[in-house]
Amino acid sequence: MQSLKSPSPHERLRAARCLSRVSEPADMAVIREARAGETDAYVRAALEGIISRLSNTADPKSESLSDDQLPDDVLRAARTQAVESVTALLLHEVASPFGLVANAAAREVPQYATSNIKRHIDRVQRIFEGIEQLRSATAKPKRQEFDLAEFILRIIGEECSGKPIQPTTHGPRPLVVTTDPQLLRFAISNGLRNAIEATAQVKSDQPVVITWGKTDVDNWVAVIDQGPGLPNSVDPAFEPGKSTKGKGHSGFGLAIAKQAMETLGGVVTLSPARAGGARYELRWDH
Repeated sequence: MQSLKSPSPHERLRAARCLSRVSEPADMAVIREARAGETDAYVRAALEGIISRLSNTADPKSESLSDDQLPDDVLRAARTQAVESVTALLLHEVASPFGLVANAAAREVPQYATSNIKRHIDRVQRIFEGIEQLRSATAKPKRQEFDLAEFILRIIGEECSGKPIQPTTHGPRPLVVTTDPQLLRFAISNGLRNAIEATAQVKSDQPVVITWGKTDVDNWVAVIDQGPGLPNSVDPAFEPGKSTKGKGHSGFGLAIAKQAMETLGGVVTLSPARAGGARYELRWDH
């Protein structure tokens, strides 16, 4: 309990991990207070998990929660279920018929390849691709053991092929982790793509940096760029359809990354980098 007040987020996270095993309903008030003042997203997520567990084991008559008092992880689970059901409906009822529209337009519209119709259709199809990935990011994790360093290098090769910006890398090699590689790929790829586009936007000669590592409680990957920086509030950027890149983007990249990390039980954060630009960071349990 005392370690929850430590100035070190690492120590606070260790305390939360311990409390996730040994805390009791009588500890709820102290843990809620710690959660309310917690600034580290990963520690806060761990505390919310404890609160959810204690809420489920407590006497239901001892504490009645309104909708706006439900633990965040319960709300996240409900959101994940809603995302899966809504995206499935959209893909079945809208995406498939729209594919027929695109095929007919390609055959019947004169000079289709250079038309505004094609440009608009392409944008809608990118949105459906984003919806499909968002749905995939809700799938139950399939944990595998793999080398994170080699995995990141493969993603760089795929995302940066033929592009002038080649990221620099820093991290232990090998670094064996156990998690769902497809969900992690969603999160890393979208962060790397955003960093490359941000760097190109300001024509910076500073490289995008990807670094990774492991603590005694979690794994992490960070993508750092020196692009134009972040808006005053980054929270809307994680919502589906909200893009910080302007026209031509579906606005699903960060939403997909967030959903993928929540499915893994981890977190994604976006914050200003020390030298300008942005730091995009993923953290998840061993």
